[in-house]
This record gives sequence, C-alpha cells and structure tokens, in this order.
Amino acid sequence: VAGSQDKVHATVMADERSHREGYQEGYEEGLSLGITKESQYGTLHGATIGSEIGCCQAFAFSWRGLPHSCVTEKDNFVHY
Repeated sequence: VAGSQDKVHATVMADERSHREGYQEGYEEGLSLGITKESQYGTLHGATIGSEIGCCQAFAFSWRGLPHSCVTEKDNFVHY
C-alpha cells in the first residue's frame, strides 16, 4: 500500500512540477518577446512624435524670426 501511495504522489508531483516549469518557460519567453515588441513600438512611435515636435519647433523659430517691421500697429489692433 505504501508503494502505491508513493507512485501516486510521484505522479501528482510530476504533473505539478511540469506545470510549474512550463509556466516559468512561458513567462520568460513572453517577457523576452514583450521587451522586443515594446522597443519596436517605442522606436516607431517615438520617431513620429519627434518629427511632429520638430516641425512645430521649426514653425515657432521661423515665426519668432520674422522681422518686427512687418507687423504694423493696424495688425496689432484687436477689433471687438
């Protein structure tokens, strides 16, 4: 009887150990793939956002660099 209980216990523990090892392997692979995909996503969207910011910055610098003599008092007057 004791020998059969040991076999049952070993079978149950093997299943649990297999589940634990599979989970750990899947977690590590998912983590690795997640970091790679996050890096690709950040590179792609970071470049897009950086391009937009650069465009806005260039517009602001250009606008600031316009000669003040181009603006007359008539242009500065706000009509209500």
